[in-house]
Amino acid sequence: MFSKNNNFIFIFFTLLFLIFNCNSHSSTDFNYFSFIKSLNSFSASFKQNTYQNDGSLLSESNGNLIYKKKAKYILEYENPSKIKFVSDGQFITTYDEELEQVIIQSYKNTFKENIIDIMTNEVLIKEKFTLKSYIKGNDYYIKFIPLNSDIEDNIFLLVINNNRIKEISFMNDFEQSVIMKFKDFKNNVSVVDSLFKIDIPKNFDVIVDK
Repeated sequence: MFSKNNNFIFIFFTLLFLIFNCNSHSSTDFNYFSFIKSLNSFSASFKQNTYQNDGSLLSESNGNLIYKKKAKYILEYENPSKIKFVSDGQFITTYDEELEQVIIQSYKNTFKENIIDIMTNEVLIKEKFTLKSYIKGNDYYIKFIPLNSDIEDNIFLLVINNNRIKEISFMNDFEQSVIMKFKDFKNNVSVVDSLFKIDIPKNFDVIVDK
């Protein structure tokens, strides 16, 4: 999730700061922790743009996201490559159709670096961030400011409209900026636990990372 400082990171989040504060005012009537406590599940499609350190567009991708409290989710990229990340709350499975490979990791070893948990885990948020919320138009901007000075430029920005997550921006492990825009975001949808179980084809390589 987090990366080292560089000039583009500074420029990227300076622009976010300007957008965040232009014609906006501090919000006192929106509590993000109340929002995520009420968010038992959600589903959405998304478009993700990833930018290189020099600001040029590196890639565009589309996919779907399903979440169920606590720590269960499916993050699926449909293009340009079909990759699926599935968490059942105990293990996170990375399913790469192109490589015919599956990687299974313990959830406890990965949750602190996981975007979904940074969005939804109140304990993790309070441990790593301080939050500031602002209103611009009909949008609530939630700025996650890292408490660790070593990652102080790696701000996570989340936009909420009408109690639905609209957009998130962050830096990935490769010092690239990522913007995910959501569509058809639905709160508290019915999600069965069996959805988070994955069948592994016999011809796939299986890597267990403990």
